[in-house]
Amino acid sequence: MKFVVFGEDWGAHPSSTQHLFKQLSKDHDVHWINSVGMRKPSLRFTDLSRVFNKAKKLFRQSKGGAQVGIAASRNDQPSVYNLAVLPWHDNILVQSFNEFVFAKKHFDSNEPILYWISVPTAITMINVRPIDKVVYYCGDDFSALAGVDHKMIAPIEQKLIAKANLIYVISDHLYNKMPKHKTYMLTHGVNFELFTKPTTIANEIKHVTRFKIGFYGSINEWLDVDLLTKLVSERPNYELILVGTITHNIDSLLSFNNVTHIEAVEHRRLAEFSQHWDVSILPFVDNQQIQACDPLKLKEYLAAGTPVVSTNFPAVNKYLETILVASTDSGFIQRIDSAIALNQVLNKSWKETQSSLAKNHSWSAKARSVEQQLIAFQGE
Repeated sequence: MKFVVFGEDWGAHPSSTQHLFKQLSKDHDVHWINSVGMRKPSLRFTDLSRVFNKAKKLFRQSKGGAQVGIAASRNDQPSVYNLAVLPWHDNILVQSFNEFVFAKKHFDSNEPILYWISVPTAITMINVRPIDKVVYYCGDDFSALAGVDHKMIAPIEQKLIAKANLIYVISDHLYNKMPKHKTYMLTHGVNFELFTKPTTIANEIKHVTRFKIGFYGSINEWLDVDLLTKLVSERPNYELILVGTITHNIDSLLSFNNVTHIEAVEHRRLAEFSQHWDVSILPFVDNQQIQACDPLKLKEYLAAGTPVVSTNFPAVNKYLETILVASTDSGFIQRIDSAIALNQVLNKSWKETQSSLAKNHSWSAKARSVEQQLIAFQGE
């Protein structure tokens, strides 16, 4: 099959789409389009920096004499493209320009193309032929997702939903928003081998002598900072370890001497942390975005075998036999206490039971399931 995939920037973030297409690229012709954006840029530093970095990539590739916007593929990697598109996707003139930019890549040929779209704005720039198919992979509730231009995205997403031949979603919340006759559940997977293979403890946390309470991922507004502040205040014998990029102000939390922040590390290193802290946590606020999410780290935590404590949201309710879930701040802290006690007496069978839940959700199994369904779908 020939795929043209619209996702985030390849290699910048280990998203579910990237995990899937690392598998599918082994057997199929995959062309990956780096992020075409879901928000109009402002004059903020982060936006200007992103625009500058994209321009720099395009200039460097052009200066090097290669075809602009293309990175060479490997046997388990797609061909990657950076398109010089404009981010004002709701403007008719911009849509025409972006469609022209995309058409210059000449993806169309005599064979059908399967457009896999996880960034809704992509639908405004492609010309879908009768032989082509469109798959919408919806991994977020874009009406609530932070950092998205909701007013711009809403009508574009509706256009994508109408045009899509097939829709995959990662949660019941998203499933209930889609046309049932063409929507299927595709929850997130896990690199099972990576998170179960024994590792040595990360150098960054070797020095910590307190009980280690760990979280990795984007430290964003969906993290319940008030809950974490209460935790470190009431349990000074616990060390809260946060691994990831901070995108909003948490200075009040970082002021505690039992809080350690470590900048984001490569995905392949995450097991060096999660296998060696005492409790893995999912401390999220209760909002529409979290109600719709299926965190990648959930199954990674399970595979690592460390006890998991979470706030209450739909994705964790499928694993109540192993995840300790709380609906209140005090309940969350008490469950961490219980998890620490549990971790002191964990036997091999417990860890194997927890890991086995994740094993059934490997990315290779997810990719094979998608592959079989798409082959059958194209044959209809």
